[in-house]
Amino acid sequence: MKQFLDPQFKIKDLGALNYFLGMEVLQVIDGIVLAQRKFAQELIAEYQCDVLPPVSCPLKLPSTTTDPSIVLTNATTYRKLVGKQNYLTNTRPDISYAVQYLSQFLQTPTQHHLDAALHTLRYLNRDFSQGLLFNNRNCSLTTAIHFS
Repeated sequence: MKQFLDPQFKIKDLGALNYFLGMEVLQVIDGIVLAQRKFAQELIAEYQCDVLPPVSCPLKLPSTTTDPSIVLTNATTYRKLVGKQNYLTNTRPDISYAVQYLSQFLQTPTQHHLDAALHTLRYLNRDFSQGLLFNNRNCSLTTAIHFS
């Protein structure tokens, strides 16, 4: 295939795939693992959630003890954070519901929503190296896997 395409497109063989579109590709005995360790780690550090203790649940619903009408003066920060978390759902389906929930409030987010989005980052900090295993067996089972 490479020999056929080379004269027509001048391709360059870069060897085995290791990194693509921000996703790490690791070939293991059972198949291929996709993960976004570096992206998750950088995102956690960007919002200073690496200094906070990790949590075990990806979504914390807003508290009813504080005023829910405090709209963020700069919604761009919230939108960027939720957008980056949305990209992480490619290899982290465990945060899909939390990100989908947070995405509903992109128009007028409040401090509650920002706190919930930061809580999701603290959940990612619990194990930022989790990824997806695409096994090479004949079944189509895909499972989450941790690799270091």
